Amino acid sequence: MKKLLSRLDWSYFYSLLGEGTLALTFVFYIILARLLGPERYEIFTSAAALGAILSLFIQCGLPILIQREVAANPEEGSKYTIQFLLLEVLNVLPVLILLFPISQLLNYQGEGLIVCYLVVFAELCRQIKLTLRGVAKGMGWFRTETISVAIERLSVVLIACAVLFWTNNLVLVVASLVLVRLLENLGFIYYLSRKLTVWRAFNVNSLMGIYQMAFPFALSGVFWMLYYKIDLVMLKGMAETGETAFYSASYQIMEIFSALPRVVFYVIFSRLARYHANEPEKIPEQIYKATRVLLLLVLPSIVIAGFFQSYLVELLYGNEYSYSAQSLGILIPNISIDMFGMLVLQLFLATKREKYLPPLLILSTIINIVSNAILIPLLGSVGAALCTLFSSGVLCVIGLGIMSRLGYKKVGHKLQLIATMSLLLTTVPSLIMNGLQPQIGIALMIGSITVLVMLMRPRKFLA
Repeated sequence: MKKLLSRLDWSYFYSLLGEGTLALTFVFYIILARLLGPERYEIFTSAAALGAILSLFIQCGLPILIQREVAANPEEGSKYTIQFLLLEVLNVLPVLILLFPISQLLNYQGEGLIVCYLVVFAELCRQIKLTLRGVAKGMGWFRTETISVAIERLSVVLIACAVLFWTNNLVLVVASLVLVRLLENLGFIYYLSRKLTVWRAFNVNSLMGIYQMAFPFALSGVFWMLYYKIDLVMLKGMAETGETAFYSASYQIMEIFSALPRVVFYVIFSRLARYHANEPEKIPEQIYKATRVLLLLVLPSIVIAGFFQSYLVELLYGNEYSYSAQSLGILIPNISIDMFGMLVLQLFLATKREKYLPPLLILSTIINIVSNAILIPLLGSVGAALCTLFSSGVLCVIGLGIMSRLGYKKVGHKLQLIATMSLLLTTVPSLIMNGLQPQIGIALMIGSITVLVMLMRPRKFLA
């Protein structure tokens, strides 16, 4: 037993625990949805979506950049920490200036406008926390990172919920969220400064050098967030009242299951960066290990969730949100194809091939926006979910194609087949729930699992 335990990779375990704390945030969103009702909850979710998009201009790719630099060279990389935090604080200033005309264009008034500004400050605190987490993950301190994330999310949920029950005032709830994040960030900075050197002398030229390094990350991040969040913003402006709330409910459920592949990416990114700097010939082996964990950890969970999609919506949000099950039945299978697109992005970033990301994400974002403009007026939240699935497929196929041309030809082709079989496997439960004969569905699932097992044989995968 001791030998077995010594061979286990506890990094994945701690990352799983850290992402598991997202359940606290999920519970907080459910409480908000139930107490505020669809109309007021829509104000919060649409403002949060706008804040998430604007946050990309705050972070400018800095959290992921510092994680790569620390993983490749821990002693020197950690010295950039304070510089990165200073740049994020400076970046928020133009965002605050641009927020007012953007909010007026999107018809945010009164309470909604105040919430938008508070959400931007909350996003600044979140980006600072992501940067600090990047330092910890780059060092391989996944247990430390997990403890810090758990403290932050638990504090946010407890205090914000207390304010919500006490006042039922959305503005005060978001303000309390900002305050808690700010205080926790200060504590985490102090902790890291006791363990590492987080400061080095700098000037304007050194800050501009960091901007130049981070520019591909920043550009990719903008299109990545647009790719994921533009549907919520477009629903707010193009669909009937309530559609944004229904889609947000299904999206929040999907986000819980999307945390599972992020567990893998948190660990594999640092390792890819480390191996690229020291032993690049072992990168295909690391890709195989990441793929194996993705299939074993993620696919069973989302297959089971596919059979209980309606039950999940009604249990978590109530009968008032039952229509959300329609879009959830599309978003859950989307995870199976999206995670392989994300794996490609992690590879590009970790191996200093970030120049391939902007054109790939620009194409995917344009496809997502155009398809949303067509389908949202026709199908509402269901149309937005279909667009998300379609654009994820495009991103995955093209990304794996680029990967195949960069020296990973066999691995790229194997992943294309694996992604296709994964999508088929996870789509079957939704098809059965919508009228497909169970016998046909079970046959399709058995067939796809058989193909996946054959493709994942180590010698065949790494040939």
